[in-house]
Amino acid sequence: MLIKMLGGAMQASPEELECETFLNRITPFMAECDTKENISIELGGSRFTLKRKTKRNGRFQEWLTVEHDLIQALQKQHGHSTPIPFNADVVGGDSSSSCQIHLLPSNGVSVISDIDDTIKESSVTNRRELLNNTFLREFESVQGMAETYRRWAEAGTCFHYVSSSPWQLFTSLDELKSVHQFPVGTMHLRNFRLRDQLLKKVIIRRQGKRVAIQRLMNNLPLRRFILIGDSGEKDAEIYRKICRKNPNSVAAVFIRELDDRPMEQERWQKLKDELPHGVCKLFNDGVDLREMADPVFSALAAKV
Repeated sequence: MLIKMLGGAMQASPEELECETFLNRITPFMAECDTKENISIELGGSRFTLKRKTKRNGRFQEWLTVEHDLIQALQKQHGHSTPIPFNADVVGGDSSSSCQIHLLPSNGVSVISDIDDTIKESSVTNRRELLNNTFLREFESVQGMAETYRRWAEAGTCFHYVSSSPWQLFTSLDELKSVHQFPVGTMHLRNFRLRDQLLKKVIIRRQGKRVAIQRLMNNLPLRRFILIGDSGEKDAEIYRKICRKNPNSVAAVFIRELDDRPMEQERWQKLKDELPHGVCKLFNDGVDLREMADPVFSALAAKV
């Protein structure tokens, strides 16, 4: 039923619905989930069993408090600039994943970046093109964005990718970051189950992004944030609310202006009004963004 619905929305041929790209992208949406499983974390020879079990969609989320001495010992073992490895395992099962911990300094600069039409060409404002770009075509990055982000990362900036794309696309989006050499960063995607809603709302709706961004700011209260999004959907409105609630945390907002949905003056002015002491500018691509944002990073580096 899902494939038939998608095929109709995309006007895809039977051959396209059997291609490797489509099958790789759609399979996670149809995968059978491991429900109510216990998860344990193996870190530096110590094992921690999480209190919360996996949900109906197979996902789990839990806070894990680790002794400072253990983290220091692992940093000494692996190096202060090297990620710390750990394993996540299903208790009593055969599912296991190798993962990494990236330690963030309490102070510093973090970029919170949207994905669709900000670093990845998606055509969110055109539903058919959006679905085709999501399920049938290889992901393409926005010109110059990877180079600009890498330059900032080399200067010590940390990255957080916050998107309304569903978690089922995590592997494909992570591959996009790897192929185009975007900096490593935390990934915050939309929680989605087919049982809850139609697929046409998977990427169109933007609920949850503001909550994820606010959680990041609450967890990293001493860092300064730069918000980067696009004019295609609700990034301007979401960032406006974030600026209003966190006036001292947001140093700048940059919005990529899309040709098929340019930023209306009223929307833009409302956003600028919430950031009177910061920088708020529109850009077209990564080169344009770098020219506008580099002075902001230089000023922040002088203060940190």
